[in-house]
Amino acid sequence: MDQDRKPDRSPRAAESGTQAGGDLFIVDNSEKDWKVRRYLHDWAEISTSFDIATGCFEIGSLLALDGQWQKLDKIRILMGSETTRRTRQALLEALKTVVAAQLDSSIEKEKDKNDFLSGAPAILEALRKCQIECRVYTNKKFHAKAYITHAKLAVVGSAALVGSSNFTQPGLEDNVELNIQIRREVEVLQQWSNRHWEEAEDVTPEVIDVIDRQVREYAPFLVYAKALQEFFKGHEMTVGEWEQNASRTYRILDQ
Repeated sequence: MDQDRKPDRSPRAAESGTQAGGDLFIVDNSEKDWKVRRYLHDWAEISTSFDIATGCFEIGSLLALDGQWQKLDKIRILMGSETTRRTRQALLEALKTVVAAQLDSSIEKEKDKNDFLSGAPAILEALRKCQIECRVYTNKKFHAKAYITHAKLAVVGSAALVGSSNFTQPGLEDNVELNIQIRREVEVLQQWSNRHWEEAEDVTPEVIDVIDRQVREYAPFLVYAKALQEFFKGHEMTVGEWEQNASRTYRILDQ
């Protein structure tokens, strides 16, 4: 064995006893029991906070980590905006609508496998308490993906997983990704994260509004009334049809 090669100190290597090219530690979702979700799950057990950079954000990522993210004191999610508007003023005007629409769509998809959105109320409460904060970078297209994890013990230190995984359920579990763990000079990445965080726009209130609308409990009458409205939406008589076919007075009025 090469005496100059340092052992892999990653949780995965310790568990499996494998060498991943010295310090090179790859998480690509290809292994059944070791995905980005598992990586973040384990780090949440020993960390105080996460700083996350992602091209896009879906609530399914937090739901996939339900029970673990709650152990963190702070989660900062810095995301990109898919809008292509060029002027800053136009971008800011469209920003909140775009982010809300993307998040709303991801929640609707999540309902296919989680009818009652179990775990979403806890996310909503964490957003209200600022345990989770969300910002969108608007100066340029933001396409970065990084997960900076800050351990509780100084002897463990901070680490970063940098690569291609968005903070979405597919990015954490399903897609073939390429992410590499960094253990040295993480403070440089932290400075990069802090700089872009300060330049980003706060969208936490908009995220709260979207999730609140999805998990709010409605009175049975409102649900029934909404169901009737949707059912008859395609059967409503237009004003012209009513005047000509149903109104008795319209027929005898002078033209």
